[in-house]
Amino acid sequence: MEEKIVDSKGRVYLGKWYANKRIYIVDLGGVIVLTPYTAFAEELGKIKSVEELMEFLKSISPKELREAFREAVWEKTKS
Repeated sequence: MEEKIVDSKGRVYLGKWYANKRIYIVDLGGVIVLTPYTAFAEELGKIKSVEELMEFLKSISPKELREAFREAVWEKTKS
């Protein structure tokens, strides 16, 4: 886990890896998820509560999650 401080303008420095990259922000009622993966953000956008988030995360295996991320990254890089 990493702790970041939000500055007076509401900004958080994520690091150079994210520089000039599009990220998606999903607010689940106080739980904020930042992700560079469109497919993951779209699925999270359907979730309405933290409880639903926990159920969603339990419903997919880490292997499925990795495969979905790889597929999304591959789609972005080949175009």
